Amino acid sequence: MVVNFYRQPHYDAALKILLRWSATDKCLVSGDFNAKHSSWQAGRQEHRGEDIAFWAVGNRLSLLNAVDVPTHARGRTIDLAFSNIPLADAVVEDHLATGSDHFTLSITLPGQDLAPPPLCKIRLNSDEELKRFVELVEAGAASIPTATSSPSELDNFAAALVNLLGCAARAAGRPVRKTTHGALWWTEGCAKAAANYRAWRRVSSRIRPRSAASQAGAPQRSAPSKTSLLAQPD
Repeated sequence: MVVNFYRQPHYDAALKILLRWSATDKCLVSGDFNAKHSSWQAGRQEHRGEDIAFWAVGNRLSLLNAVDVPTHARGRTIDLAFSNIPLADAVVEDHLATGSDHFTLSITLPGQDLAPPPLCKIRLNSDEELKRFVELVEAGAASIPTATSSPSELDNFAAALVNLLGCAARAAGRPVRKTTHGALWWTEGCAKAAANYRAWRRVSSRIRPRSAASQAGAPQRSAPSKTSLLAQPD
């Protein structure tokens, strides 16, 4: 089941319905929650964020978003995705220009077919990422067919194993993105700064036409001519 959710600021009718609803098996809940909680963004809790976090824990729904990765041009993480589907993953695609002040949240759900190879390498840098990878593999191992008596069954087993390892790596690790310059100084901090700059450019491009229109409607004062300047007394 896929649930698309939107919480209008200062209006909790939709949120009250969601908090009374119990998640089903293989469920995905995603949308604009307009709320703050330390589970997805550092800082103070606002706009029913604590209620949403407790609801997700009570329904055993995992947050697919990476913590402290903005989904809005103003640096806020308000577009969220929760799911109880093993190996489900969500990535903020801030490079996609959709004309909105919200960034695209790309959600990947595991399928039965062989997953296509990733366009870039996946790296597990920290112990937490490696632990998460192991947990995902253990959770998905039960869905791998165990029969290997025939060549077709052996192919199915190999395909399911490759698919499981690939999905677990993409969900737990981070893609190694190639850059044209290949400079060693291009760190994660630089990547975040670049994303913030692109977000600022996106917002400023929408504000400039309005500013230009307001300036066009204002009365224009012409510069004094040389003759009038010469005629003025000392």
